[in-house]
Amino acid sequence: MVRLIKKTGIRGSSEMLKPFFIALVLMLFISPSSLYSDSGNGRSHGDRNKLLKGCASCHKGHGVYKTPMLSERKEIFCFRCHGHNIYSENAKKAGDIAKDVGTANIQSEFEKPYHHPIEKIGIHRYGEILPEADPSMPRHSACGDCHHHHYAGEKNKMSGVRGTSKDGAKIRITYEYELCFSCHSYSANLPAYQTNKAEMFNSSNPSFHPVIAPGKNTDVPSLVPPLTTSSLIKCTDCHNNDDPAGPNGPHGSNFRYLLSKNYTTTDGSEGPFQYELCYNCHRRSSILSNESFPLHDLHISTVGASCRTCHNPHGSNQYSHLIEFNRASVMSSNSGQLHYTVYGSRTGQCALNCHGKDHDPALYPGAVQTPSSSRPSRFPSRK
Repeated sequence: MVRLIKKTGIRGSSEMLKPFFIALVLMLFISPSSLYSDSGNGRSHGDRNKLLKGCASCHKGHGVYKTPMLSERKEIFCFRCHGHNIYSENAKKAGDIAKDVGTANIQSEFEKPYHHPIEKIGIHRYGEILPEADPSMPRHSACGDCHHHHYAGEKNKMSGVRGTSKDGAKIRITYEYELCFSCHSYSANLPAYQTNKAEMFNSSNPSFHPVIAPGKNTDVPSLVPPLTTSSLIKCTDCHNNDDPAGPNGPHGSNFRYLLSKNYTTTDGSEGPFQYELCYNCHRRSSILSNESFPLHDLHISTVGASCRTCHNPHGSNQYSHLIEFNRASVMSSNSGQLHYTVYGSRTGQCALNCHGKDHDPALYPGAVQTPSSSRPSRFPSRK
């Protein structure tokens, strides 16, 4: 080869051949066997006991057009094993996966009314950088945004995927929220009706749910054990499969906002189902007996205000106690005021117009009020 290059009058042949030899060495040492040597590290797709054909279980010859040599189109490829039973059984019959391998039916989760938009085909770009920098790019998602096809494992399904820090930097994922922030924080195409979740959970805010850091409020008597005011929670504690027996993760849900339990954001009657999500961490009995706020029961049971009427479930950059009034239900007072002020433990003041009452302003004392069980309710309670 060197002689051929010299005869054609090309100089510096040794320099030109360097990339060739480097590539040859890499091919010899970084072979498919290197992937399967990690099968003991929990990488499911690197386990020859599960993928009987090794690389050929997923990659076929030249493969489908515009895919990395995959046997199916990218938007349906993962469902060959992680879809309806008929597809996984076909994969077993073809010898692609072992017959004793149990695979979750993720496909059925994406068929629920609320799901990540994997059906937006032809938009995802291999190696795309997140958060999205192009404001005109349609919102979309793909399996590969959350799971690395080679490195994902049973114990760490996010392994190999880059995340986004609370400050917007690309990092290796340590905490679950860093994966979520790749799409739900600093993306230029974030819809106007959505908020930057990194900003909402910012520990410098007056209040926030403890995803990035423990919360600031040390007086939360409603917490369900073992939760304490120093506990941390994850995004998937709220956003997850609504079927506890189904596959874990926020793939799809029958509840709006991809929630694991029901959360009613409009005013109406109070009941265990209406605020099931909130009551998963905050004892209903504590809330309705006014242990934390002297007028909780009055507002929830008698007036019929939703938790969302007063509280933002992610955080508030204005007030403590997650106070952020829902403007769909709350208006300014007759004098044009709309604010919340804390005066001390379980004592504060609101200036607003809500549930037909003008608070201009209204002071809430620290004394515990009589629970609704001793007075009639405007709305029928669901017990």
